[in-house]
Amino acid sequence: MKRTIRTHARFTIALIASAILILFGSIMAYRAFHIYENVVISCGQHDHLLKPLRLVALKLAICGGISAAGVFTMLLTFFSLANKSRREISALQKKNQAMDELNKKQQQLAHHQRLEIMGTMTSSIAHEFNNLLTPIMGYSMMALEKLPPEETDLYDDILEIYNSSRKAKTIISRLSDLSRKNTSTTFRQVSPDDLVKKTLDVVAPARPKNLEIKLALNCWDQRIQANEIQLSQLLLNLIINSFHAVENQDGLLKIETWFDEDTIHIRLTDNGCGIAPDVLPHIFDPFYTTKEAGKGTGLGLAIVAQVVEDHHGNIQVDSTPGVGTSFTVTLPRVAEPPQIPSL
Repeated sequence: MKRTIRTHARFTIALIASAILILFGSIMAYRAFHIYENVVISCGQHDHLLKPLRLVALKLAICGGISAAGVFTMLLTFFSLANKSRREISALQKKNQAMDELNKKQQQLAHHQRLEIMGTMTSSIAHEFNNLLTPIMGYSMMALEKLPPEETDLYDDILEIYNSSRKAKTIISRLSDLSRKNTSTTFRQVSPDDLVKKTLDVVAPARPKNLEIKLALNCWDQRIQANEIQLSQLLLNLIINSFHAVENQDGLLKIETWFDEDTIHIRLTDNGCGIAPDVLPHIFDPFYTTKEAGKGTGLGLAIVAQVVEDHHGNIQVDSTPGVGTSFTVTLPRVAEPPQIPSL
């Protein structure tokens, strides 16, 4: 682009210089003829070439003027075409930018559609598993009732089947809640401590064997006005990220809750691989991921940021590569939490 501008500038300067030279040469030729004519007349002489020279000088001046006008006309035409070309180039650039934005939005829409399909499939699969677990639990209870008292070992085995089925049913119920469609009217008072415990029940099967989880929950009597499904998704994404960060080492995940006058704080701290300083500013950008293809969509933390914004809170990230990462979510506290009856 800069090279084209320099070429246009040189061409314009050349045209202007040519026009000036032609006009100046014509004027000088016509003036030289007048000087010659005055000298001849003042000397009382008569030159038989005077009339033809006058005619030649006049024609030369006229031709020079016409040539200069032509050059200036060419110059104006060139400027007009150049401006038109620049406008067309600018319009094409804007169209290209619009096409790029459209392609990005189409890609984002495709990602959202795939995630929506996954959510629908999760809901359907959860329903089918629930249908399978119900008779397992029912027949386990019937078998327990029919066992004779001396069959203690068999009783313990069947009881273990029942308890495992009940836990699986609870996890399926949580998955169904997460995949359920959210609306703006589903905000209600939620206990942050209960929400943490429920989310940990959901992610228990994905917990690495080498990971220790420590809880320091201090908001048992506090409430936040929130969408429980959205906040479950927020905690789920943060916990899964911590699982991934410590998957190849002996890990520790600490989850804390505490409150002050107007806010409730939820902090998740792990001793995983941490986040590089150049990556940290982009972690909440949609579809930004440092994971390998097929291992992440780049939407987890973007959803976290959106949920925090929808709940009028904020989120803070502190991370040191090789040391660990800490996410602190701050949300408005309900002014007067419900009173817990004393026993």
